[in-house]
Amino acid sequence: MLKGHNWLSRFKQWMMYGFIVLIIVITIALFGIITYTSDSAKQNSRRVFESALWNALQLQVQTYRLLNYLVLLKAPDLPLNGQAYFEYDLLMSRIDLLRDGEVGSLVREFEGGRTTRLLNIMNGELELLSFHISKLEEGDLSYLPSFIDRIQKLDPQLNEFVGLVNSGSNAFINHQHQILQAKLHYIQLLSIALLLCLLCLCFFIAKSFSQLRFAHERNKKLKADMQNSRSDKADLLGFINQQVRPPINAILGTAKTLKQSSHGVPEALTKHIEESGQQLLHTIEMLSDLSLLEAQKLSLQSSTDDLKTQMETFVELTEAQMSRKNLACALYIDPALPNSVHLDFGRFKEIVLALLQNAITHCPAGSISIQLRPSALDAPTVLLPDGTHETRVMQLAIRDTGLGMPHNLQQSLRVNPNLPKQKDSPGVNTVGLDLALCHQLIYLMKGEMHFSCVENEGCEFWVDLPFYVPAEQDPPADRQAITQPQKTALILEQDMNLAKVIELQLTSFNIKVSLAQEDDGHRSLDQYDLILLGQFPGFDNHLEQRLLDCVKTGTTLWSYHSPDLRDTYLDSKSLSFPITQRKLLPLIEALFLDQPKHKDSK
Repeated sequence: MLKGHNWLSRFKQWMMYGFIVLIIVITIALFGIITYTSDSAKQNSRRVFESALWNALQLQVQTYRLLNYLVLLKAPDLPLNGQAYFEYDLLMSRIDLLRDGEVGSLVREFEGGRTTRLLNIMNGELELLSFHISKLEEGDLSYLPSFIDRIQKLDPQLNEFVGLVNSGSNAFINHQHQILQAKLHYIQLLSIALLLCLLCLCFFIAKSFSQLRFAHERNKKLKADMQNSRSDKADLLGFINQQVRPPINAILGTAKTLKQSSHGVPEALTKHIEESGQQLLHTIEMLSDLSLLEAQKLSLQSSTDDLKTQMETFVELTEAQMSRKNLACALYIDPALPNSVHLDFGRFKEIVLALLQNAITHCPAGSISIQLRPSALDAPTVLLPDGTHETRVMQLAIRDTGLGMPHNLQQSLRVNPNLPKQKDSPGVNTVGLDLALCHQLIYLMKGEMHFSCVENEGCEFWVDLPFYVPAEQDPPADRQAITQPQKTALILEQDMNLAKVIELQLTSFNIKVSLAQEDDGHRSLDQYDLILLGQFPGFDNHLEQRLLDCVKTGTTLWSYHSPDLRDTYLDSKSLSFPITQRKLLPLIEALFLDQPKHKDSK
């Protein structure tokens, strides 16, 4: 039934298009006939009345004028001084007007050519009288009676010619009138057809408006029903969240108690219980927020807190997942960002965890780098909350060295709902729960998301989010490390994605960093205050001996791949992932602030 209704709708649509095309064709034909008729009427009026008939009458008048001039001519009028030539030429000019041009073509059509024969006869007779005119100009009046007699003999032909032109003009006028009447009849028929088409078009338009109004009301009702359904779903998930959270918190509390007690419970078991419980709570929160977003009931709950502490806490929540896949991770927070910010940290946490979860999923091995820095975008113009004095924008950049995302997933995430002619945000079935919620939260918080993916090289996400700066800022806690004399460090790491973030971390503590992906065997290692050994393919006995010599001279050795150094004599400080500035700060204070002065004098 729906298929038949669809066919009927398409038939109505094509019928509407057909009527519109027909109206356009009829209108063009109607105006074309009117324009052509108007031009023909003007042309007929000019040719018939002003040219043919008028010139014929002028020929007759000029003939009588020449005859009257000859009759009144006497001997005292001599010499004529060209007056006879003037009257004769004036008469011959009327003959020429009736023989040449458009008038001649029209006159030749009258009475089957009889007018043309008469005109030729009169022209021949008048041409023969040119001799008499020359004699009169010479003063010889003996030719005058013969001249007058021959002019008088042309009078029957002249009268017949004028009568034929008059009757031919009337016949031509009647023929043109019939043509105009036929065109007027066509105009009337086309006007009636145009009126009928307009009436049909008005009927279809009225019918379409009626259907459009009905569809609009039905769509409005369906939209209201959908909104009510989403509201009910949001309320249901909120109720489930309230009911499920206490038992889960009780389980997490029990696991924590067992972990701290001495009942012989394996630590891995309690850790797994805590991790699973936290993931379950996070999933319930995401479902609740997503349903509130769909119901347009989600409101941001901003609070003032320490940005760096919160960010490092969010990243450390994924430590267990990264550890199971042996993924390296480093977090760099730009010191240019304020310590305390006014932000909805709960929604910010969901965005960070969603992007990290996506990176962990598509990265079977390698590293994940995280940077939180000021954004180059202008801050949006919004009303400032109480206790804040300005709005800024920060950029969260997360890059992994994994396999990259599938093409269909990338296309779904490129949707910007704030732009015109853009479809809605991607759904859960398309991009998953984490990214679907992350995408909607970013644009709800007036932010932007961009990303770049290369197959087998990984992906990088850039998320720009506005935040508010509180009116009162606490002084940064790690400035004391920056005010110390500059130190030097060397990072031996093949993964530049990880090494560059660690370089930024150490640089923020006033440490000059050098990077090396391979050892050439000639680099002087004892010039560095710190050597950080990572995943380095060029590690051999020769490099081990050089590192031992550096340690003996006071160089500090760190490593975040300690299992690789078990069979060596190197005594290095082991770092755990994720590497953050908060973890590095006490190590730098302990190892560098009290370092021997002879190392500084190198």
